[in-house]
Amino acid sequence: MADYKKMYDSLFNDVTDAISLLQRAQQKTEEIFISGDDGVVLELKRNSESDGNDK
Repeated sequence: MADYKKMYDSLFNDVTDAISLLQRAQQKTEEIFISGDDGVVLELKRNSESDGNDK
């Protein structure tokens, strides 16, 4: 018979580890961005076909 508690605990721990890894990667990327001194800010716009503002 399958040990569902063991399976759940293993899945929970692995998902928690994955979330933590993603959060650390995001924080690291944000710190790199903030520490940059290039002063460039880009504004991205959708083309008119995809934003529903066809006139």
